[in-house]
Amino acid sequence: MKTFSKTRRPGPPAPVSGTALGDSGLYALLFGQARDSIIVLELPSSGVPVIRDANPAALALHGYSMGELVGKPITVLGASPNRSRFPGRKSSGSTIFEVRQKRRDGTLLVTEVTARNVRQGAVLYGILIERDITRRTELEEEGRQVSARIMLAREAEKKRLAASLHDAIGAMQVGMSSALLLVEAEVRQGKKRRAYARIAEARGLLKKVTSDLKGACVESWPPGLSVSGLGSALHELLTRFSLRSGISVHEDKASYRESGTESPLDIIIYRLAQEALNNAEKHSGAGNLYFELGVDSGWLKLSVRDDGRGFDMGKTKNKKNSLGLKIMAEAAESAGGYFSFYSKPGDGTLVKAELPIPKGPGTLL
Repeated sequence: MKTFSKTRRPGPPAPVSGTALGDSGLYALLFGQARDSIIVLELPSSGVPVIRDANPAALALHGYSMGELVGKPITVLGASPNRSRFPGRKSSGSTIFEVRQKRRDGTLLVTEVTARNVRQGAVLYGILIERDITRRTELEEEGRQVSARIMLAREAEKKRLAASLHDAIGAMQVGMSSALLLVEAEVRQGKKRRAYARIAEARGLLKKVTSDLKGACVESWPPGLSVSGLGSALHELLTRFSLRSGISVHEDKASYRESGTESPLDIIIYRLAQEALNNAEKHSGAGNLYFELGVDSGWLKLSVRDDGRGFDMGKTKNKKNSLGLKIMAEAAESAGGYFSFYSKPGDGTLVKAELPIPKGPGTLL
């Protein structure tokens, strides 16, 4: 009997006597009914820890049966102590860390593990309590990707503004320098009438360049949005777009209450319209653009359609403007709305967004 007791495989640690868990029936009940995964390991002095017990939540989480886990090394779960996402932190004698592993079906599983060692006689056990945080980590990763895309969009906006300012200032410098040299030459030659004409030309050039600079600033942040409301800001945006691109705009908008203050919904609609127009100007080669904004059953609906060259939707992942489409989709989704687009080679492009109108005071009538 002595020899048998030395060679038999140890079982999981028994409940601590003198506590509420001293009742083995209650201990088994709590172990079996726990919503979190609980795994009991035997920790040898050297080598890989071995699984000695697992509750039903652990079996469901990992996709194994009891027979497939008990007596197997912890590596059967597709994880190892070296694959934790963050270094462990201590909390009341326990170590807390995150582990990336795989379920039995091969899908990714990320768990937050609270580990604690318990010694029973000569045997050291490890108790692992796991909580599934796979979805949380997926959302965190999505958040990082969205942040990266927003950063890229902001950088693109800065580059656009810098290019506009650079071109306008460069044109003003060259034009004004040339005009002043000509004025100087006319004055020296005594041709006052001609000099006055040159001054008038320089004044006109200065006025045009100043207008271009103001336009670049307005596109970066439209003052009309807070002063006159979304309707006026969109009209000004469409007017500048048509003059700059040569594309005829056909405008159909809902009525607006010009409250003099912008809402988050106004800003999102303006940015969606701005991005759609930028894409049309750069890529469409269109002659006409149809802009519609209306209200239907508590939803604000935006539609921007052009009659340009269009593109193959199956190849958008390889196109430079696909990032702009993703940014637009994320902007609409951030307001609880929907974004879609349709295009076909030779048949133009249609961009649509639908955003829920918040209850209470708003911009739309």
